This record gives sequence, structure tokens and C-alpha cells, in this order.
Amino acid sequence: MAEFSFEPINKSFLSDNKFEFHIKRLPNLTYFVQGINLPGITLLNTTINNPFVATPIPGNQLTFGQLTAAIIVDENLEGWTEIYEWITQLGNPETRDKLGNLTKIPGRNNSITSDATLIIKTNANNPNKIITFTDLFPVEIG
Repeated sequence: MAEFSFEPINKSFLSDNKFEFHIKRLPNLTYFVQGINLPGITLLNTTINNPFVATPIPGNQLTFGQLTAAIIVDENLEGWTEIYEWITQLGNPETRDKLGNLTKIPGRNNSITSDATLIIKTNANNPNKIITFTDLFPVEIG
């Protein structure tokens, strides 16, 4: 008879301060990121009705939550100012031109979106997982 082992291979817990987070458009922010909450993911379902009960079945659409970063602010407010300027450029409160001085070309300092990389490290500070986020844009600073 086969014996099942429910003991994990790696017993090390994920440390909350062993990571690096880089947003290409926000170079001054990298050093000041204190925490990251990975976005949740939801699989939407659909319901099939019959005379007795409504039966939910898995759908085919995924919905992602927001990526949230906790930062400390440097005394020159450089990281905060980078995010503030990006949000105000996206909202463009001064004119009706939606893009303003922004470009749709990815990878530029004035692009609408930016890519980011989260490097999760082991307890020995070695890179363990790399998660790439594409087309990020800020929606809130506070």
C-alpha cells in the first residue's frame, strides 16, 4: 500500500522583507517599497437554470484585483512626486486632450503604462520567483 506524505519539501516561510520591486517608469521608488500585496484573481462563473436548482459552472473570464505597494516617502518626496505626476498626466485635468504629453509607446518615461518586476527572494537572499506585471498604471496615492 502506498504511503502518502503530507509534509512539505520546503519548510521555510516566505519572509515579508525579502523582495525587490522595480517599476521601469519610477526609478526612485524601488528603494522605498516596504510591502507588496499581490492582486487577487477571480474566475467568474455562470449559472445554468433547470426546474429544480440554479447550478453554477466555471466561466471563462478572469478578473484581477489591484496590485498595491506600501512605500515610505523620502524627505525630497521624489517617489511620491513621480507617482503624483504620472496620475495627474493620466487624468490630465487641465485640457480635454486625454494623452497630453503621454505616449502609447511602451518603455518610455512618458508612456501611459509601465512594466514592473517583483523578485521574491529566499531566506538566503537568492532570487526565487520573478513575477512580471505588464501595462501598470497608478490609480491612487495616499
